[in-house]
Amino acid sequence: GFCYLVWKTRWRKQWKKFLYTRIWTSYGTSKKMIIMKKILLGLIFVAILGISYLVYTEFSFSPLKQNDFEKLFKGYVGSYNKSCRKDFLNATSHGELFEIYLYNVNGAVIDKNFPDINEWENKEITTDSVVGKWKTCPLDPETTELYKFTLTTNNLDEVKCSNSFNKELLNQKNYYSYVYFNELEQYFLLYCTDRQELYYIRRKGF
Repeated sequence: GFCYLVWKTRWRKQWKKFLYTRIWTSYGTSKKMIIMKKILLGLIFVAILGISYLVYTEFSFSPLKQNDFEKLFKGYVGSYNKSCRKDFLNATSHGELFEIYLYNVNGAVIDKNFPDINEWENKEITTDSVVGKWKTCPLDPETTELYKFTLTTNNLDEVKCSNSFNKELLNQKNYYSYVYFNELEQYFLLYCTDRQELYYIRRKGF
């Protein structure tokens, strides 16, 4: 009987110790899991914020601002809205650009003494630059030669944002203008009078 009591007492102590150890081990593991889950959720939240910011920046960015429209159109006090954009190069690490934008423009008045600029896209207009004032479409031979690569290297008819570009370029009611720095940096604008839309092509470093 005495041996049984000793065994029973030891067994109870060992069982309590075992349960105590298991409970604290489980508690510690659960606590670690909770911490890991919080860290993981935090990382996911930061990633979502980063992606959201990039998407917002992508859709909200406009190379043309109010002061640019004032340089393009005489006495411009109207409104504009970027309706679409197509990037032909996607992201590059060297800053190359080749893209087209389409704007809805209200209140634009064509004056053939415009654009009135001494710089464009943060670059100074020099004697080596060529600024083409607004001219009626279609393109003249000089402009056709200058922009032969820019206007033909991509099939604009197959791009949703520019599928009417070539058609509008032949419309004698429309006007075109450009800023030509060199073979690797040039900008082209096409204003469609009936639709009150402005195409803007940017090409740099490509």
